Amino acid sequence: MKGGGRSLLEIPEKSASTSNGHVVRSFVARLLLNKLAEQSQGYCILTGYEGLPDDFDSDIDFMVGEEDFRRVPEWIASIAQESNTTLFQVIPHEVSARAFRLAMLHESELTLIQPDSCFDYRHFGRLWFRAEEVLRDRRMHDRGFWIPSARHEFVYYLIKRLNKQDFRQEHGARLSRLYAEDPENCTALLRRFWTMPTVEGIAKMAQSGDWQPLMTNLLMYRQEMLRHSSGSVGEKAITRWKNVQHDMERILFPTGGWIAFIGPDGCGKSSVIEAIVREFASAFQKIERFHLRPGLFPGHTKPGSAVTDPHGKPARSLLMSVAKMAYLASDYWLGWILRVRPAMMRTRLVVFDRYFYDILVDPKRVRYGGPKWFLSLLLKVLPEPELVVLLDAPPEVLWSRKQEVPFEEVVRQQESYRAFSKPATELLLLMRPNRFAL
Repeated sequence: MKGGGRSLLEIPEKSASTSNGHVVRSFVARLLLNKLAEQSQGYCILTGYEGLPDDFDSDIDFMVGEEDFRRVPEWIASIAQESNTTLFQVIPHEVSARAFRLAMLHESELTLIQPDSCFDYRHFGRLWFRAEEVLRDRRMHDRGFWIPSARHEFVYYLIKRLNKQDFRQEHGARLSRLYAEDPENCTALLRRFWTMPTVEGIAKMAQSGDWQPLMTNLLMYRQEMLRHSSGSVGEKAITRWKNVQHDMERILFPTGGWIAFIGPDGCGKSSVIEAIVREFASAFQKIERFHLRPGLFPGHTKPGSAVTDPHGKPARSLLMSVAKMAYLASDYWLGWILRVRPAMMRTRLVVFDRYFYDILVDPKRVRYGGPKWFLSLLLKVLPEPELVVLLDAPPEVLWSRKQEVPFEEVVRQQESYRAFSKPATELLLLMRPNRFAL
């Protein structure tokens, strides 16, 4: 085996107390560890390895060489096929790092597994450790896979917590455990990123387990660390150029997603959206919700706001109706530029409860009194979600849940949604391949 380590592909027995998600995660972890051992030139699991392969939340962070890094997508695709999971996200979150999101839906249980690969350790656009250095110094875990040396993991984890500006007592406890394994070499490696007085202070905190001085002065420790990031002047210039290229790729191919849920009142949009938010929270940096439009301009309805009489007010005049639609169209476009697209670039999931499609089906809801062709024209020029989900139910069920409009109107809306969605099925339901396609 190239990468070294022993075979771990043993599917655990499923007991009454073991969830299907637990079995899926364990199976995927074993497949990944075997793939790394058999096909990589060298690897190590960076963090979260304490319970591998049977017990971990969802992330598996690992490092390989640059040549192997280019082959990781092929390995992950193979793992997805062998484990019967779906690869629905690929996120190049650093110049030298790429995260993958695998998912399996079994009955009502959604399981997410997130292998995160890198060559060279870069964080927040800066180079900290090269892969050859970390892999050369790696060590074998008792369970048969490779992990970083105590000194590299100690400094790697400290840099990570400082860059995120998130340092709690449990982080300090982990650092103290790592430091105790190899105090001399941990201290020596600290000198690469901090001055001697600071190094002595960090070593003292690691020995005592009292990290309060660092927690109360995170910014000071981080600023000094940033001044001593790895690489020569030339290497840093190259890194900056690569970061610019990386940022351009994120602009052109954002790693987040954009979904709109449409349908008549009573179809269950709120319940479905709540489930999406709950199940996919760990797959995105954040989930942002909107109602009908981005709401950049005043006068919008907040998500979850109750509408008890959607047809209670008379329609506006032709002139006011057209002006209102132009106002909304401006909100959609500027909201897309300033809110929706930036959120997608930051790996966030944007969820709309209703969209402009709902206005086309039920113009009375927004008191529109103009021609329908004008709405159809606007729809053609507005930004479109990556995925539009039409929720439906028998009209009797819809009527029993909400009776704000007459039963005949419920039937009409349902027919309009169905007729409206048929010619646009391919347009509305196809998404970017290998980005967000579960």
